[in-house]
Amino acid sequence: MRPATGLAGVIAAAALAGIAISAAQRPPRPAPPPPPTPTAAPTPISRGPISGIGFAVADDPSAAEVVLFGGVQNDDNTWIWSRGQWSLAEPATSPPGRIDAAAAYDPQMKQVLIFGGRHNPLTGGPSLNDTWAWNGGTWRELDRGTNGPTPGEGSSMAWDDALKQMVLVTAAGAAPGGDQTWVWNGAHWVLRIHGGVAPSAFDLPIAFDPVTRSLIAEGCCYAPQSPLGALDTTWRWDGDRWQQLPGTAEPLPGSALALNPSTGRLTLCNCGPMLTLPALLSWTGRRWVLLDVGRLPVEPVAEISDATSGRLLIFGSATPSSQFVAQPVHLWALDGTAWQQLDTSVGG
Repeated sequence: MRPATGLAGVIAAAALAGIAISAAQRPPRPAPPPPPTPTAAPTPISRGPISGIGFAVADDPSAAEVVLFGGVQNDDNTWIWSRGQWSLAEPATSPPGRIDAAAAYDPQMKQVLIFGGRHNPLTGGPSLNDTWAWNGGTWRELDRGTNGPTPGEGSSMAWDDALKQMVLVTAAGAAPGGDQTWVWNGAHWVLRIHGGVAPSAFDLPIAFDPVTRSLIAEGCCYAPQSPLGALDTTWRWDGDRWQQLPGTAEPLPGSALALNPSTGRLTLCNCGPMLTLPALLSWTGRRWVLLDVGRLPVEPVAEISDATSGRLLIFGSATPSSQFVAQPVHLWALDGTAWQQLDTSVGG
C-alpha cells in the first residue's frame, strides 16, 4: 500500500506545483477604474428672450419674422420670432450688446436697421452711434458713426413710405440744442433739422400714418408749453421740418406707436415701466381716440406691426421691467378687442 500512497503524494505534489505555476503565469487583475469626474451640466438655453428694458425690436416682412436684439442683460443676443416660436440666432457677426437702440425695417434694402444705444448700462458703458443691418442671417455694419448723429440712447427710427426714406430722431439730450432729425441716404445719415420736435424727447414714438400719408410723432408728456399749447404734442414730418398739429391732445401718455394692420390706423400704447395704466389709443388722422379693448395682460414694453400675421403685437413682461431685473419677454397679439398670447411655451 505504501507505493500507492507514495504515488498519490507525488501526484498531489505535482498538482500543487501546476496550480502554482498556472497562477504565476496569469496576468494580474486590472485595477478598478477611477470614479467618473463630475462635470457641470450645460446651462440650458431659454425658449425665448430674457431681458430687462431697452431691447430693440422690428418686423422683417421680407423674411416673415420679427427680430429682437439686445436689451438689459440680453447682451448681443439676436432672437427671431417666426412660425409661432422663438429661436436664438447665431449670426457670423453681431453688433456690440446695447440698450435703447432705434430699430426699423427698410423696404428698399429689405433689411432691419438698428442705430445707437448704450453698451453695458449696468457698468456705465459708452454711448454708441453705429448703424447695423440684419439681412435675415447675420448683421453687417453700415456706418461707424463718423460725422453722424451724436452717440446716445433714446433715438427713434421709422420708414416714411410717402417720401421713401428712413428717418431718425435722436433724443433731445444727446446733443446741445435738442433733438436732431436725420435721413439715411443708403450709406450714412444726413442731418435735416436740429431741434425740430419735442424739446425733451426720449424714445419718441414715431410711425408712418396711411391716413395722412405722412410720418407722425407723438411727444406727449415730453413737451413743455408750446405755441399751440402744452397738450398739442402730435407732429407731422413733411421732409424738411416737423409741423405741430393743433387740436390733437390725447388723454394718456404714450411711449410706443405702430400701425394696427387690421384697422389701418396708428395705435398709440402708453407702454413702459413708469406707466401704471397701460391702454391703447387710435389716430383718426386728426385726433386720438381711446380704444375699448381688453386690459393689456402684461406690463407692455414695446409695440410693432406684424405684416406677416396682420396683427398688432405687444411685447411685455409679467411684472414691471427694470434695468436690474431680467425676465421672460412675452408676446401678445390684438385680435379685435381681445388679446391672444402667442408664445404660450415660454415660462415665467
